[in-house]
Amino acid sequence: MGQGFLLLLICAPRARRRWRGELNVLLITTDQQRADSIGAYGNSVCQTPNLDRLASEGTRFDACRTQNPYCQPSRATILTGQYPSTHGVVSNGVDAPDDLAEHSLAKLLGEAGYTTGIIGKAHFASTYPVLPTGKIESVEGSASVPEDWNGPYFGFDHAELLLFGHMLRIAPLMGMWNWCYGPPPFGLHYARWLFRDGKGADKVRLMQPEAAGATWDKTQTWRNQLPEEEHPTTWVADRAIEWIKNSMRSGKPFFGWISFADPHHPMDAPLPWCDMYDPMDVPLPEKRPDEFESKNAFHRMWGQGALEGSGFEWANPGGANLSDAQLAKMIAGYYGMVSQLDSAIGRIMSTLDELGIAEGTLVVMTSDHGEFLGDHQMLFKGPLHYEGLLRVPLIVRGPGFRANEVNDEPVGTIDLVPTILDSVGQAIPDDVEGTRLLSGDREHVLTENNHKMVFELPLRTITTHRYKLTRTLMNDDIGELFDLEDDPGEFVNRWSDPASASLKSDLLATLDDVMNHDVREEPMVGVVA
Repeated sequence: MGQGFLLLLICAPRARRRWRGELNVLLITTDQQRADSIGAYGNSVCQTPNLDRLASEGTRFDACRTQNPYCQPSRATILTGQYPSTHGVVSNGVDAPDDLAEHSLAKLLGEAGYTTGIIGKAHFASTYPVLPTGKIESVEGSASVPEDWNGPYFGFDHAELLLFGHMLRIAPLMGMWNWCYGPPPFGLHYARWLFRDGKGADKVRLMQPEAAGATWDKTQTWRNQLPEEEHPTTWVADRAIEWIKNSMRSGKPFFGWISFADPHHPMDAPLPWCDMYDPMDVPLPEKRPDEFESKNAFHRMWGQGALEGSGFEWANPGGANLSDAQLAKMIAGYYGMVSQLDSAIGRIMSTLDELGIAEGTLVVMTSDHGEFLGDHQMLFKGPLHYEGLLRVPLIVRGPGFRANEVNDEPVGTIDLVPTILDSVGQAIPDDVEGTRLLSGDREHVLTENNHKMVFELPLRTITTHRYKLTRTLMNDDIGELFDLEDDPGEFVNRWSDPASASLKSDLLATLDDVMNHDVREEPMVGVVA
């Protein structure tokens, strides 16, 4: 009987860990990271040992999609658990309305007794407004922020913000020399820290391609000469670790949003990460010679460089004319940034271990959106809903989430707010539109897009376990329908296929049922890249 009982214990399913104390919450986000850039998601080249370990100790969600493929709308959704069409931040260049603070996860947890903080890139307001807005995260508004300001901000008690991040590396190309090479008050916590010794302008120059003996081209890939210890990724990890330690002294549980600004382009990790991958060892995405002939006009415009001559070529130069060698160089550079991020995240995870709070901390790792990275001959991000852009990593470790588990339910970053609230025993407000992870209630996930760059292409996409349908709101004749099981590369559009007519009709009906038809659209005030 004893042996049988032992066998039963060995063969029993892995139990979900429970925590009897107050649960800390750590939300870690990256910027523009594809799910398949991580080893645990199947990448055999890019080394991510810390994220792989996190996945082995928690649950990896294999089918998580962003609710918007641009930074500002996606981040507002992560903050509130609402769709962009509800919270109003429908595009980059649109400031989060002040009332979003009343609906933020940070405010809800603060009211529940948590100490709350955000470290890194928030991007709740446009950095480059056309006219002054006075917002803390705008270039002009940042100049009036007192030196000792550390929040509150959108419901967070504490804030240490990375205003420029990757933009410091490309801003000189945009003609914004006044704040890029000049000393603070422009910029917020990271910029002021970088300029603390009076050598900030020299450090910014080290970030530019010329410092590496390179020139600016479509690849946006070079070896960043800024020492790693002063890089934005290192700064975010350093400040996060310090904030966690300080929060432990408060006697209250903490909720921290740790927000890294990479692997967003340019692909310019510092040493040693920039040299970690040989372009010759990097697999290239499939390229089909008839790609543009078989796609709609919007795909052709974006892939072939819709921004050429606009002054915003840095935002999306188009990937159609890149050589294989150029693309391999970009991917190798991107992987270098991912591995640098992995190392920084590993330091934060080690801090939880050292403080003895790993077991009592819910860790959630995700990204605001993905990156084309050469898929369908496109780069960076844009108004086209392919998997490289929509599918993001989502790993959750902590009580209630089984170790080494893979979940293939279609979920979204909109589901983080209700999941975190439920995990810490708090009620989920009625205005939260996401669904708890592991609830088993999701059969599809919705992605919206009302971005306005060069051309307006409002899109709605519904993704199920197997199929993905995208319709444009301006023309019912234009759309896409892909079978992700038979055609994971999304090359065969079944939108006009008579054999798929019934499937298309069913998916359109489901989409019509779940999408918001009354869109709250806050005014656009800034540069939309």
